[in-house]
Amino acid sequence: MFKALYERYWTERRDSEAPGAGEAPDEILEAVESALDGGERLLDVGCGMGNVIDVAQGRCGAIHGCDVSEVAVHEASGCGVIGVCADLNCGALPYRSGAFDWVTCLEVIEHVVDPLQLLRELHRVLRPAGRLIMTTPNIRYFRNVARLVWRGEFPHTTTDTFVWGGGHLHYFTRRDLSKLLVGVGFEPPRFLINERQFERSWKRRVLARIIGWERFGEWMCGGIVAVARKP
Repeated sequence: MFKALYERYWTERRDSEAPGAGEAPDEILEAVESALDGGERLLDVGCGMGNVIDVAQGRCGAIHGCDVSEVAVHEASGCGVIGVCADLNCGALPYRSGAFDWVTCLEVIEHVVDPLQLLRELHRVLRPAGRLIMTTPNIRYFRNVARLVWRGEFPHTTTDTFVWGGGHLHYFTRRDLSKLLVGVGFEPPRFLINERQFERSWKRRVLARIIGWERFGEWMCGGIVAVARKP
């Protein structure tokens, strides 16, 4: 079921993305770029069509990726990612333990049936002192809270409409994610804010100074960016 769903999704994405599309800043990749300081081997779990290579190439020696969609993996491989098909809902990832210096998992954990099992696998494939960069929508973002409280509607945390809720099965705050990561053996994560947003918005820059970085990240950022180290 999931495989057929995401094959259709990535086929439609591939066929609809025209040359020159995607010129707007990708704030998720900007945040990853600020955290990624290089290593021999990186694994992007749920790699899609391989966009992570835009920030990882030149920083990491080998860039691997896995995704449930054969269409997505084919496109990622064409970009230079060493791609394999893997269903993230079906147990172990197809990699040996301790194989990677870095793992990225971007806008994926909200899609899987068992987030804890996925996190255990991300922890397993990292070497000691390896690091995970994870992103997911922030359900505590003030627009999401306002929609729930004032409009009485559960917030949609994605613009994808190929299924109800864009395929999101779970929703997280920073505290939720921290508990999950520590629970599977990671050190307490640090949470990042994409600072390039302040170059594009003086209002956000002023607001962050007034309320502080922690509250800004909790309430004013639509996404969570966590970096967690494996002891």
